[in-house]
Amino acid sequence: MQNKTKKTVLVVDDEELIRELLYDILEGEYNVLLAEDGEKGLALYQQHQNDIEAVITDLIMPKMRGDKLLEKLRALNPDLPVIIITGFEKEIDVVKILKEPKVSFINKPFDIEQLLTELTGLIAC
Repeated sequence: MQNKTKKTVLVVDDEELIRELLYDILEGEYNVLLAEDGEKGLALYQQHQNDIEAVITDLIMPKMRGDKLLEKLRALNPDLPVIIITGFEKEIDVVKILKEPKVSFINKPFDIEQLLTELTGLIAC
């Protein structure tokens, strides 16, 4: 059951350990929804879009990559804060993505404090 006083963050990553880690990091401050690929992440966003304040997504995933997910999320909500985390920065046009409003890019392995600072800053904007 979600705490209505907390903001909700959607985490989309195909690696279960990363999803669990992000859940453990975020659940004290946020309601956290988890999806294991871009298609499920998009479906969860559509189901809960009135509650979701930000999305944290991996880039390389089966079924739908994180950059494609970003594109589809932007069509639904152009102002949605999104953090893309990846270990494959060569697979992405970082410059193009960073031109998007309220988008941040963090390399894996990521620093927890950096992630929290980015998330807080994006949501506050």
